[in-house]
Amino acid sequence: MSLAAEMRPTLRRLARTPGFTTVSILTLALGIAGATAAFSVINAVLLRPLPYRDPERLVQLWHTAPGVGMPQVEQSDASYIQYHDKATRSFESIASYQDAATSLTGTQDPERVSTAYVTASFLPTLGVRPAVGRNFNEEEDRPGGAPAAILSDALWRRRYGADPAMIGKTIQVDGKAREVVGIMPADFHFPDATTQLWVPMAIDRANLNNASFNRDAIGRLRPGVTMRAAEMEMTPLLMRLPDDTPGMMTRAMFEQTKIRVMLHSLRDDVVGDIRPILFTVVGSVTLVLLIACANVANLLLARAEARQREIAVRAALGAGGRRMVRQLLTESLLLTSLSAIVGLAVAGAGVRLLAWWNPASIPRIAGVTVDLRVAVFTIAMALVTSVIFGLAPALRALRAGLVESLKDGSQSASSGSARQRFRNTLVVLEMALAVVLLVGAGLMLRSLWALQSTPLGLQLSNVLTMRVALPAESYRSPEQVVGFYQRLMERVKQLPGVASAGAARSLPLGSTIGDYGLTVEGFVPPPGTRPKGDWQIVTDGYLDAMGERVVRGRGFTPADTSEGMLVALVNEELVRRYFPGRDAIGGRMQIGGGGPRPWVTIVGIVGNVRHNGLTDPVKEKFYIPHTQWHKSTGNAVRGMNLVIKSTSSPSALTSPVRDAIRALDPNLPIADVRTMEEVVSATLSTPRFTGVLLGMFALLAVVLSAIGIYGVLSYLVSRRTREIGIRMAIGAGRGQVLRMVLGSGLSLSLTGAGIGLVLAVGVGRLMRSVLHDVAPNDPATFLFVAVTLPAIALLASAVPAWRATRVDPIVALKTE
Repeated sequence: MSLAAEMRPTLRRLARTPGFTTVSILTLALGIAGATAAFSVINAVLLRPLPYRDPERLVQLWHTAPGVGMPQVEQSDASYIQYHDKATRSFESIASYQDAATSLTGTQDPERVSTAYVTASFLPTLGVRPAVGRNFNEEEDRPGGAPAAILSDALWRRRYGADPAMIGKTIQVDGKAREVVGIMPADFHFPDATTQLWVPMAIDRANLNNASFNRDAIGRLRPGVTMRAAEMEMTPLLMRLPDDTPGMMTRAMFEQTKIRVMLHSLRDDVVGDIRPILFTVVGSVTLVLLIACANVANLLLARAEARQREIAVRAALGAGGRRMVRQLLTESLLLTSLSAIVGLAVAGAGVRLLAWWNPASIPRIAGVTVDLRVAVFTIAMALVTSVIFGLAPALRALRAGLVESLKDGSQSASSGSARQRFRNTLVVLEMALAVVLLVGAGLMLRSLWALQSTPLGLQLSNVLTMRVALPAESYRSPEQVVGFYQRLMERVKQLPGVASAGAARSLPLGSTIGDYGLTVEGFVPPPGTRPKGDWQIVTDGYLDAMGERVVRGRGFTPADTSEGMLVALVNEELVRRYFPGRDAIGGRMQIGGGGPRPWVTIVGIVGNVRHNGLTDPVKEKFYIPHTQWHKSTGNAVRGMNLVIKSTSSPSALTSPVRDAIRALDPNLPIADVRTMEEVVSATLSTPRFTGVLLGMFALLAVVLSAIGIYGVLSYLVSRRTREIGIRMAIGAGRGQVLRMVLGSGLSLSLTGAGIGLVLAVGVGRLMRSVLHDVAPNDPATFLFVAVTLPAIALLASAVPAWRATRVDPIVALKTE
């Protein structure tokens, strides 16, 4: 009989045992669903090519500057032009871009949108064209060129109703009229998934800045050119930069930074540091799948042993061993196929939910689907699973002796020691894998707890934040910018329910803050280094609203105006580095190095704040009043984050603050309205996501392992009913029988736990990169798992043990 011909009788047999069939399918389906969903994410994020022409030739252009402790530095306008014009042997094209946010105004409500300033070579370098319209031309990408814009498909549909006549129309971007020249394809999301608008960068070649490294750049390598070869061509161009483009960066300063060229694959930059998280999840679901398969193998083995007499009769009538194996494998294959169908459906729903939710900001997750590649993976996994975990029970069933299987009462005889050892081995394997998962989940949860307990230097409760940015077209002078924020903060502070209010250039834990070169009076930097500090611009009232603590001296007051003495606050880390053994209060700094920059006097020291992330080290930081920043650098900060401390619910202030802004300027949009608790919660999204997933997988593994122990012991009790009856007939008490069965379960669990703890030590080391403030061999986690899992196994053994104590010796012996 062929494999196909075995299907119908196999289906009938499975239908006659709905309990066994349902448990087997659901157990395997859970493991297959997890593995399929994980592979779907890996496929979308890591394996699927970037949606650009020849993406393997696309690279990100970076620098490294170890002299100032900066492992990754962007491009300046000067360095970009140097490479764009002269690195032609290695590159077909090079483009520059910079993330920003702009305000859309006009006939509709003002709106703040994520924007990218790009060069005209941006889209050609990626190998992408607008779906409608055209790219920017060279004339538009020059200072004073015709103002143009390209819309994302999502913005075109949402704000402009997918109007096909948008090409050639003008829109108001930061108060400036720009002509729409193109609309991008729906699947184009670069440089960020949130980017909705692209405008020309218009670099001024006559006034290149060789010191401000704040532009991103990408390049398309020529066919056959390696990144190493491109770096070798770029390096001498970089070394000539101070001489070819005179500016603020002198040759001496250039040498101090030890700046060097560094290229990355664009794929690596797009994927970022999500790889360890994804591989941790994939490893977890693989362990769950193995545990599920071991459980089903145990069920199949028990089912095969229950059919030993049937198998023996078939063999006595002439059925060959190959045919019998095929019959048992058909049952395994059918169960696995049905499980795969259920698992695919569950995985499909799961990845759609994950793409919508995306709590860890996984790049490219929007494109995750259960596609053909994923389906092939699932089918292959199902075939391998059915063969590996179906073949062993089938072969063991056939190894039973023909004569012994046909004897009366053989169905209730004690199981063979070899078969029992095999079942016990599967349970030990389950327990070991469950321990590994439980330790991994425990380490992640301990890491998450450590992150949540990290002192921030802030007070988060009842703090509302939102972002406002003033367009240069409407607010041309620094005095106009400063005056607007002074009037706005006066209005906000007078609103009912406001305890204190201020504004800051960069929101702690909500945006990355940059640093500025400093000259610190009285401090001589070591050779090859240069003082620097993260620059924060704030209004008076900000420190109180955010709960930042002034350790010594004073904070900013309304008296710190642009006409008064230029003042600054510094954090404790800056004092530690640049004022060792000296009093920083009254000390002076120049922002941006030497030259004509004015001296700024330090009037207060602020406690350290974790600004760039919970795990990032605290860096040197200085604060300048918003009213005075333009006096130090010549530029006023137009985009500020309002920070409002509420006496009650902060969300209740959203509407009154919005009204206060619109009363001053109805064309100003507000963006990123959220509480500080939400801001901090967002920074925990990735470790929380990983911890929750690992916790779910570990819980599932524990449940499956407990079911495995329960199943083995229940089967053991049922097969040893006669033995237990004899023991009780000759005087064994119920306590002895209870200890015998519980001892078997505890022995299996302790063996599995011991093996698992040894394996978990290695797994903990592999997880080191995703842990924070927790050792990979954390004693508390290992002790908890070592105690908890055997206790759960003991509970799983209780029901079979209790059933064994209820055996009636007379009934058991009569039955046999």
